[in-house]
Amino acid sequence: MDLQPLYDVKERLEHAAIAGTGLLGEDFRLKRSAEALKPLAAASPVFAKISAGLDALLDAPAEERGRRLLSLLALVDAVAYTQGTTGLAGEMAPLRAGGGTYCQISYGQIQPLLTALTTTGGGRMEIVQSAWEAHPEFFRDYRVLPAVIAGLGDGYGEMADQNAKILREIGPAALPLLKRDFDGGGKKDMARRAEMIAAIEGAEATPWLLSVLPECKKDVRAAVIEGLGANPNNTNLLLDLTKSERGKCREAALDALSLQDGEAVKAFWTEELPKRGESVSFLAKSETQWASDLVARGFRACLEDLLAGSGMVTEAQHAELRRWGEAAVGKDSPAMLDLWRWVDDRARDIAKLKNQAGLRCLPVDQALSGYLMMGICRRDTPALCALCTELWEKNGKTARCLSHALLAAILTRPAAEVYNRFSPYLRTKKPLLAVEEARAAHQEVLQALRRLYWHEETGCYKLYHFTSRPVDITIDRRWIARLIDAEWKAPADRREQQYYMPFNGVEPIGEFDKILLDLINPGDSEACALVVPYLRQRMVETGKWSGFSFALLKFHGSPVGVLGKSMRASKKGGYLYHLWHLLQEAAKVLPKEDIIALLREADKAGGLRPEDTPLSKAAFPYTIAALEEGRPFPDWSEWWALRP
Repeated sequence: MDLQPLYDVKERLEHAAIAGTGLLGEDFRLKRSAEALKPLAAASPVFAKISAGLDALLDAPAEERGRRLLSLLALVDAVAYTQGTTGLAGEMAPLRAGGGTYCQISYGQIQPLLTALTTTGGGRMEIVQSAWEAHPEFFRDYRVLPAVIAGLGDGYGEMADQNAKILREIGPAALPLLKRDFDGGGKKDMARRAEMIAAIEGAEATPWLLSVLPECKKDVRAAVIEGLGANPNNTNLLLDLTKSERGKCREAALDALSLQDGEAVKAFWTEELPKRGESVSFLAKSETQWASDLVARGFRACLEDLLAGSGMVTEAQHAELRRWGEAAVGKDSPAMLDLWRWVDDRARDIAKLKNQAGLRCLPVDQALSGYLMMGICRRDTPALCALCTELWEKNGKTARCLSHALLAAILTRPAAEVYNRFSPYLRTKKPLLAVEEARAAHQEVLQALRRLYWHEETGCYKLYHFTSRPVDITIDRRWIARLIDAEWKAPADRREQQYYMPFNGVEPIGEFDKILLDLINPGDSEACALVVPYLRQRMVETGKWSGFSFALLKFHGSPVGVLGKSMRASKKGGYLYHLWHLLQEAAKVLPKEDIIALLREADKAGGLRPEDTPLSKAAFPYTIAALEEGRPFPDWSEWWALRP
């Protein structure tokens, strides 16, 4: 049955609805469509009803045409809808294996994600990240997975990195498509494919890596060679590649070889480092005792050269020091432990080393202290932790090595024991004597505590540095109370560094407040009860009403009673949108009476930008009325619609 006359009638009726019914009597196209519909009317009752309706519409007086037109158009729309079909010409074939799975997801659901993955421009990362968090199953779909893999070559590096992270999480399901159409002569996207395959399969990737290696060139070849390091059976091949490869490919072979063990590997590095000291960077990954011994030997030689020199450290010397220091991080062989004891013995001489004018590098003594601290953060081995305690006690339990000893104790000893032993160094009253020494020890305690933060998603503490690894520890709650009462809350000898608020990126806060907030587990009601009064006080002192309000909500407090004071204390007008965002979050956990009180405080305080004030004068009473009537807190669009 040819339904084209039905669609012609539908089109003419829609045109009449837009143009008006006054011209219906002169619409010859509608009359012609009505005539063409007659054969269909003879074949079906429903088409007969449409044909009769058309005749009645064309013959109706002017005052009835509008009603009849709408009624007839609704009938025609309904019939046209029932006749709709979908499909493509040709035979159906099964999906190609390994190209993703079929998920019952409409195209409309994944269209924004596909657009973000396959186009350019800002805002794409947020769309992809949000989709990954909310619907990870979308990324296994046969329409989405190829786009993620193609996105490994995205011109925006962070987007490519995000796609790589997603593929690692997807795991083996992505392997067939990663290997399909692999081109060893390709560009960065193919190199990333090789990296992903090696990351997902580990040692089991070796057969595939070896099969494609002969055809691979440049960056792709380097990625394939690096992937071979996961398999201990590849040692001899990698040793050969260090001789035959050049440039990035040799560096990839060195990187892969750093993951290997055995006498042949040890012999290679023993010969390599004296000839090419820069190669030590690759041994940063190795956790073998022989690698630790080799690095300790070279590190000491580097430091001895500095001490034997003019006392002025050049940029090149700093670069060499950094290579050896970073390679030493986390290593704990007896030779490495002896190196740190030697560094401590020569502490006064090392402190005299000065940077060449204009160098933006830490002094050598501070850099060395940092490498040892990073070593504990990376690998809190019993030997390293015991060394830190030993060095601190050797120095008379003064500020020197105190931060190292405290962090080592936090990672290895019971929480109460750690607090009892180290809390006296965090002063709550200014001492009468030896103030400088006391303040230095106080700051060392803070430097240890700043390495830790509570990670709510995993429900445990993590360490800053490297991969922010989780640690199975507890923090004695008494640290929170002592920090709140601390005598010194800012460095004495330098400008206090600012950090973004952990719960809201609008306002920066000082280092001390960040240390305190990072330590608190929101699930610990007693710790939260301790910090809420402090946050309310800081909110007024600093005028940072947005960030501290979010912190109060996070720790089950309320900004009622201090929001207005904080807004008045602020040095610059706030954004109305930031206030709306705060109140929207507050409305999720606070009663409506508190939200109304906050709106009235903000209105009275007048701490917003001048250009935002007129809208606030309309939005605040509107919202108060809505809440009093039992309606939900308004969306931003509702506030924006009230602008004068």
